Amino acid sequence: MDKQHILSATQFSRTELELILDRSREMEAILLGGGSKMCVGKILGALFYEPSTRTRLSFETAMLRLGGEVISETDVTFSSQTKGEVMEDTIRIVGGYADVIAIRTKTKGEAKLAAHYSPVPVLNGGDGAGEHPTQALLDLYTIAKHHRIGEEPLKVAFVGDLKYGRTVHSLAQVLRHFEGIEVSFVSPEVIQIPAEYRKTDDQIFHELSDEVITESDVIYVTRMQKERFDDMEQFQEVKNAFIFDAEMVDRMKPGCSILHPLPRVNEIRQEVDALPQAKYFEQAQNGVPVRMALIAEVLGV
Repeated sequence: MDKQHILSATQFSRTELELILDRSREMEAILLGGGSKMCVGKILGALFYEPSTRTRLSFETAMLRLGGEVISETDVTFSSQTKGEVMEDTIRIVGGYADVIAIRTKTKGEAKLAAHYSPVPVLNGGDGAGEHPTQALLDLYTIAKHHRIGEEPLKVAFVGDLKYGRTVHSLAQVLRHFEGIEVSFVSPEVIQIPAEYRKTDDQIFHELSDEVITESDVIYVTRMQKERFDDMEQFQEVKNAFIFDAEMVDRMKPGCSILHPLPRVNEIRQEVDALPQAKYFEQAQNGVPVRMALIAEVLGV
């Protein structure tokens, strides 16, 4: 993966996914040992033009744990884009300062545009309602830590805003590489998964059925993406469509994993946090070793 851009979940082969999982396990061991010096002298440019906490900080932490350094721009109002500078020019300049760029944009496809003009590898940290491939990889890593992915049947249910939820778009595509995975999408019709991300044998539900609650091995919950709705009346109609509380979780398999890319609003009650099925905080922590692995791979170290 030396010098590759990471732009879409569709770019990975099964072999590459296995490589990333193995390298992430190595990085987790390195973290336990206090970090590494493999990226000494290297710089990560973090360009985040949309709000971010976990993705930006885990990218920056990953580079620091590898012994590298970070330069960042986290508010477009303080960038030269407010003066009219186009993304193409920004990327050319930052690519001259840094060895790798992590970017988040408000517009679908803009990460791909950035990669076209960048002299260094670009890592897509989320492009509007498009994709979030590095999130999909840490989601996969989290699932693999608790389930024998590809070795046993696995039922995965995506629940929530599936139209605008870019993390779902990416993870659903990554999971297609593994045998024995049954995928279901649970969402009100107006925010169901776009056709480009579904397959004919996927199950589509508009309500959270007993079957999904009691039989799923992984339930991936997403918040309603209020900032992406054009119709606020429509948002009001669906914003509380699914709320997970302790009573609901008690009906799940003891070994079921509840994932959420975070931040959450009210779709998972805090009372769920202490239950064994709740894996979303661990999931967020897994962003560091996975992004360490990606940085190391694209830099060839």
